[in-house]
Amino acid sequence: MRRILALTLIAVLALSVIGFAQAGTKANPYRLILVPSTDVAVIAATGPVIAAALTEITGLEIEAFMTPDTAAAISEYSTAEGDVFGFLSTAAYLAAVTETYEVTGEYCEFPLISTRNGYIGYWAGYYVRRDSGITSFADLEGKVWGYAGATSTSGFKVPSAELQLAGITLGGTLETGSHDASLVALYNGDVDFITSYFSPPQAPVVLRQMGFRWEEGDDLELGIWNSAPALEWGETEGRITGDLAWYVKDLREGALLKGTYPDVIEAITIVSLSSVIPNDGVSFVPGFPADDQAAIVAAIKQYIASPEGNAVFRDPGFYAWDGVQDTTDAIYDVYRMAKGIPVPER
Repeated sequence: MRRILALTLIAVLALSVIGFAQAGTKANPYRLILVPSTDVAVIAATGPVIAAALTEITGLEIEAFMTPDTAAAISEYSTAEGDVFGFLSTAAYLAAVTETYEVTGEYCEFPLISTRNGYIGYWAGYYVRRDSGITSFADLEGKVWGYAGATSTSGFKVPSAELQLAGITLGGTLETGSHDASLVALYNGDVDFITSYFSPPQAPVVLRQMGFRWEEGDDLELGIWNSAPALEWGETEGRITGDLAWYVKDLREGALLKGTYPDVIEAITIVSLSSVIPNDGVSFVPGFPADDQAAIVAAIKQYIASPEGNAVFRDPGFYAWDGVQDTTDAIYDVYRMAKGIPVPER
């Protein structure tokens, strides 16, 4: 009898070990969670490409899954069994950390932060039509505000706090469903202003090689638009063209690349920025096997540094990442304090 019990115990333990070891296999792939924050069709098509590349590099089976909304992504994290990682927006990640801790008593890990044009942070931009007469943050008083959704950091959370702090009374609001939809609503005149992510203008190659780079406090459309004739550019008021023109990297970039609104720069401008917000990045749920996490982190670094991987990640219809940097969850602590979010006890 003792021998039977011993053999049974060994079998149970063996099955447990086998079951754990099967994470990252075809029978039980790791799940890469993506949120539909930009172009839904592009994200849906890009996720499997990235998952396949990471699988090839690591030998681990990885399956991409785009959730229908941010709430579903948060739920994926809080109900995971050590088999989920993702590219969540700032707001979604912070909410996922809180909810996951409430369920499991453990915190998520955040080993990589994304860079956009070399910056590990971004801003919320206040976008208006050039013909609106709105020229400053104060001019938003009484105006109709369009935003992607109530869970968006750059689209809603940060601007909402700033508008309230400034005592701005709105004339109405419109939840558009996505950043791209907000741009369309503003372009069509359905709202007076919108809020969405802002990434700085990028200098042309010849100027970048000389060290030119947008810094906080510079003109929000540096090298893109002349508000008055500028002798240094040799051009009249309007959009800057030619070899010295800088690249648009903010919300309007997608419309330019797709050609859907070729006059978007002439139609829409930016009047103000929020305080800086740390970028999104790569996060893992509690209990994710440490060795596999390290392998995936290394694979992401390798893939995004390759020409093909960089082209995939930096697509503005996807998440517009041009790189990643090592970090920890602590990078969000100052932002948490500003937003009244509890700082994890590490």
